[in-house]
Amino acid sequence: MECVFGLVGDGFALIAADTSAVHSILVHKSNEDKVMILDSHKLLGASGEGGDRVQFTEFIQKNVHLYQFRNGIPLTTAAAANFTRGELAIALRKNPNFVNILLAGYDKDIGPSLYYIDYIATLHKIEKGAFGYGSYFALSMMDRHYHSGMSLEEAIDLVDKCIMEIRSRLVVAPPNFVIKIVDKDGAREYAWRESVKDAGVAAA
Repeated sequence: MECVFGLVGDGFALIAADTSAVHSILVHKSNEDKVMILDSHKLLGASGEGGDRVQFTEFIQKNVHLYQFRNGIPLTTAAAANFTRGELAIALRKNPNFVNILLAGYDKDIGPSLYYIDYIATLHKIEKGAFGYGSYFALSMMDRHYHSGMSLEEAIDLVDKCIMEIRSRLVVAPPNFVIKIVDKDGAREYAWRESVKDAGVAAA
């Protein structure tokens, strides 16, 4: 029951995601970070099949780094989103990746931005968005409470409302979430919202 959601505020963008690694009826771990720091000023939140999600997001991250090494300048957020969309479109006709992506970034002359990219290579620039079963609740909360130019405090309060709604309404709700933000100072982890901690395995 995955959930990834994000929004754009006043001078920043953020992405929040559940941290459950699930297959069938099994929860393998509850601290899986699904929001990748793509480069110094970009975040990539992904949901979908575990193997596709990890392989494809790492592929995008390494190619973004490769472009910067070759050319001496980083890709803009829009360019990274279009590159990601293009790779999904190519894969769609060969070996499809079942992965949905929210890509957030901050560009010096443009400011914060957020892009929606789904597994069939649809690309949209958005102010708020979500993927997964939790999106039914996250999107309704954002429709009600989101407004452009939100402060960081207002945005985090809205994220917490979305998480509480998912936990209380979704039949198999993920217990833990990670929140990351990107602004003029770069991309970084902001906070975790945990209700379950992974227990350490005792040594034999």
